[in-house]
Amino acid sequence: MGSIYFKSDKFRFSFLLFCFFFFIIFGCAPWRQMPKKNTTLLPNAVQDDISNGRILCVGDYATVNNLNDVVVRGVGLVQNLAGTGYDDVNSIERSMMYDEMRKIGINDIGSLLADPSTAVVNIKGTMRPGIRENELFDIHVSAPADSGVKSLRNGILISATLQDIRTIEGSVVKGEPLAIAEGAIMVVDPLATESQQSSGLKEGVILRGARSKKTRYLFVNMKAEYESALMTKRIAEVINNRFYTSSGQKKGMATAKDNVMIVLDIPPTYRNDVHRYVKIVESLAYHETASQQQRRIERLKSELLIPSKSQNASFQLEAIGGKSAIDTLKTALSSNNDEVLFHASTALAYLGDGSGAKILGRLAKVEPAFRVYALNALSLLRSDIDAELVLHELLQVSSAETRYGAFRALCQRNPKDRTIRGESLGGQFAYHGITVPVIPVKDSTIELASWENNNAKEPTPTAPPMVHITCTKRQEIVMFGNNIHLIRPFALDAGPTIFVRSSENSDEVIVKKFAIKEDQLDEMRTVNSNNLDDIIRAIVDIGGTYPDVVQMLCQADQKKCLSCALKIDSLPEANRFYQRKEVKNTKPEETKKQKLTMYDRINPKNWFAPNPGTKSSDYNGYINESDRR
Repeated sequence: MGSIYFKSDKFRFSFLLFCFFFFIIFGCAPWRQMPKKNTTLLPNAVQDDISNGRILCVGDYATVNNLNDVVVRGVGLVQNLAGTGYDDVNSIERSMMYDEMRKIGINDIGSLLADPSTAVVNIKGTMRPGIRENELFDIHVSAPADSGVKSLRNGILISATLQDIRTIEGSVVKGEPLAIAEGAIMVVDPLATESQQSSGLKEGVILRGARSKKTRYLFVNMKAEYESALMTKRIAEVINNRFYTSSGQKKGMATAKDNVMIVLDIPPTYRNDVHRYVKIVESLAYHETASQQQRRIERLKSELLIPSKSQNASFQLEAIGGKSAIDTLKTALSSNNDEVLFHASTALAYLGDGSGAKILGRLAKVEPAFRVYALNALSLLRSDIDAELVLHELLQVSSAETRYGAFRALCQRNPKDRTIRGESLGGQFAYHGITVPVIPVKDSTIELASWENNNAKEPTPTAPPMVHITCTKRQEIVMFGNNIHLIRPFALDAGPTIFVRSSENSDEVIVKKFAIKEDQLDEMRTVNSNNLDDIIRAIVDIGGTYPDVVQMLCQADQKKCLSCALKIDSLPEANRFYQRKEVKNTKPEETKKQKLTMYDRINPKNWFAPNPGTKSSDYNGYINESDRR
């Protein structure tokens, strides 16, 4: 029988050898039941979505981290005080300052610290996620607890290092140096005196007073079940296909580091809204064919018109990008629902399309919940004429926060815009006068260019004059309107050494600076009118600083001798909740619960939030009852 199937012993041996290696390599696999695809690694909700044909996205495989604020601290030396400093010999801060000065070789430290024109202070700042190297941010300075310091007004902080300082098991641990701080201090209460509200003199802020020493990148971390170098490489490719720099050599935003982590940079378009960028990255399809993408776009086109699904649909379309996504988003602009219009118009703006600019302008005017996001979206449309005209119109509405928000948006969009372009007054602060006339019209947009071309008669502004000052982010004064002046009689202080007085016998205003050192002389300027612009320029001309001008304006407002309203940090608030019009509350106790589910929150814009770590009152689930319209 063997001779029938095997012609030779050599062939028989070869056949047996082949069978031996076959079973060694493959075992009994052909006869065993093949294992089922393992789907238990995914959450149940994701499994259900997959069974319904949902495309898996980056957010199914990974999470984006390093989105927390980092608090940096340090101690520093303040100089230039008008004899209001104090040497807190026994304070911990004084000991730390002494050691720092000794390390850099400063001599006679004791005498320097004992000088009443100096004081040792605590410094605190907050570095937001995504902050860039050399980017400036605000810092807070304060005298140590139970300090003998009387006032920090007019003080100047000399260069100090800020670190990530933490307490671990009762021990203070210093991290690496993250920022350098210095600059002129503005006390937290411009109206405080040593006899009234004196605590307001012992704390202050330095606007843009710290410079970051490093960029805080985001981190994409793979979920435990997907950790592998192959997966991080693939996720990085997905992100880089959508987000990259095109100046010079093409460079993606994501860099795979190992089998767990991807370092993620932030495109310029999203640096004012890092959390939106995270949402878009998480919405990127992990793998999708052209036909699958087209079917998904058709589904999103329908979901985009449903208020409860509109935001998620717009995020996905923004993640897809390109002409097909833009065309789909445009179809929603004919909706009569403000929520649908808002999400579609905002996504279009991030994709560089201004088709929804007029809609965004209207929503910024009438809906406080959408205002901050609409203004930010308008600021992205740098070459869109409709966005420019809409923002110009918003400079003249009655809402103070909308007017100033439009100003900020124009600054972000184009700092050289002729309407808002200002000057650096004395090298001290930004100074802007918004006096360009705006035509009130029934439509939500204006035709300013048409009016200029026709040389029409100057129209009356639609809102009263206003002065706006900032105590966060930047040293800046913006005057909205014409003929802003001080009402006689008045006697005001601009810092500890400058006094502003109306003359009893004439229309003149006297601005005088008294010398505080023997080698200095008194200075005086005479202003021929009570025009506020002339008075501010006179204060700066004799050495006045931004805090000095702010103090004078606050006093003028308190004493009711300012001819218009004074607003401080009148910023559009983030995290307001929008209640859908079709929702009807049948039970009073359900009102709060329904409001909390009306609008999916997104964190504040960096250029609107008072500070990166400061949230609106509703951030932790409380309704913001703000009546600022």
